[in-house]
Amino acid sequence: MQAAPRTRILILGGGFAGVSAAMRLRALLRRDPAVEIHLVSNENYFVFQPLLPEVVACRIEPTHIVNPIRQLCRGVVVTNAEVQRIDLAARTVELVGADARRVQTLGYDQLVIALGLTMDLSRIPGMREHSLPIKNLGDAFHLRNHVLQRLEEADVEPDERQRRRLLTFVAVGGGFSGVETGAELNDMVKGVLRFFPRAAATGHRLILVHSQPRILNELRPELADFARRKLEQRGVEVLVETRVRECTAGGVILGDGREIEAATVVCTVGNSPHPVITGSALPQERGRVLVDECMRVQGLSGVWAVGDSALLPDVKRGGYCPPTAQYATRQGKRVAENIHAALRGGKARPFVFGGLGQLAIVGHQCGVAQVMGLMISGRLAWFLWRTVYFMKLPGVRAKIRVGIDWALDVFFPRDIAMLDVRRTERLGRAHYKAGEVIIRQGEIGDRFYIIESGEVEVVRTGPDGAEQRLAARKAGESFGEVALLRGMPRTATVRCLTPVDVITFSREDFRTLVGSSEVFRVVFEQQMQAMSPPAGEPQPPQISNIASP
Repeated sequence: MQAAPRTRILILGGGFAGVSAAMRLRALLRRDPAVEIHLVSNENYFVFQPLLPEVVACRIEPTHIVNPIRQLCRGVVVTNAEVQRIDLAARTVELVGADARRVQTLGYDQLVIALGLTMDLSRIPGMREHSLPIKNLGDAFHLRNHVLQRLEEADVEPDERQRRRLLTFVAVGGGFSGVETGAELNDMVKGVLRFFPRAAATGHRLILVHSQPRILNELRPELADFARRKLEQRGVEVLVETRVRECTAGGVILGDGREIEAATVVCTVGNSPHPVITGSALPQERGRVLVDECMRVQGLSGVWAVGDSALLPDVKRGGYCPPTAQYATRQGKRVAENIHAALRGGKARPFVFGGLGQLAIVGHQCGVAQVMGLMISGRLAWFLWRTVYFMKLPGVRAKIRVGIDWALDVFFPRDIAMLDVRRTERLGRAHYKAGEVIIRQGEIGDRFYIIESGEVEVVRTGPDGAEQRLAARKAGESFGEVALLRGMPRTATVRCLTPVDVITFSREDFRTLVGSSEVFRVVFEQQMQAMSPPAGEPQPPQISNIASP
């Protein structure tokens, strides 16, 4: 007798809301074999984002603020993949897996959308090309290394003006992320300059640029003003009511025309709706999904949205719930309880939460806090900040590691080892034997290839299953550009006729190469025309968001 299909609860997103929903559902449905909890995340770990500035400042080791999702959510099916499309009519979700080659389709009975926000730095000319975001663990790790590299360069730079540029750091954005990152960077550079004597003789600058009249707008004016005074006492230059008009390789240009020469620009603004949401049929406003007070998506059965993805009415205070971690975590738990109630024929409960307050650090052993109506500043607020986030760290292992890092920070200088994780060779190279397939028709294109030695054939399988040879490629020629330029699956298979050595380019590097030269574009367009399927044959489906960097 065939077993009845399991009810699948599909959670999209591995952030605070998604992980808390999965963990709560696992606890509620642990003994129910008829339900499958499935979480999709583009990373295989959960990162505790409030501590990213301390990773940048070398107070905490990067891996100590992450938890593998598979270990955190035991009993939950975890898929490491990028969400591409939500088909509400078919009740399916399209994913591209960790190998970036195949589109996978997952059906759902209950769908939880917890994709969060993305960053769009294109609003300010040059910001995407020349600034450093601080959104995830990779950003924090890269920024940490970048700052240390600038200090190393400044210590051997003979030109005074260039040395000042290398030692000037600009933080764009005066919200919590911008203030905390700027404060930590300032403390870090100030604390380690003694190890760079020639750079120390010049000194450093850290400039915080904010477009509003006051930093930390979410706090009461008294606390925000206290935070600004403390930052300025510690040497941070705070520019309010000032916008960055343009970012260049040499620094930033402000709205009033002033130029700041800087080798490091950290951008903490530019949050943008997730493209999967904006490209879907979900009811939305400004890229956030419209939901009722129980987090049910308006007009859709079995579809829920939480966290930064949702425009959730704030039942307690009016307006909408802010996109913060404390709200997202609690929304994840409540949506899990509501889904459990729906499966059992119960009634969903509204999300009611007024917030516990706001915390921010503004430098070493100094912070500001607005908690349950109380205003706290100075060392007590800093201690409260650390205590709260230490308790909220998921997992005993992470708590122990972070606790040890904080203890060591009291007695020992910061670890300023610059961990360069790049491979020795910047270009990828690969070797294939005769008869081996390099790319396969129908796969998602992720690389471009130039043949160093050997010969390959390009073949296409038609609708009738017959194989047609389209071309041969030999040393000095290339292949793989069609899928990357058109944003579609591979249109043909490339198979080795002899042993072959190739140089490979990632999708991002290839698009940069083509975008920088009209000659390359013309050559590749001609090759694409030659490789296009005949007019009578079906064209491969276009998946433009897969091909975009």
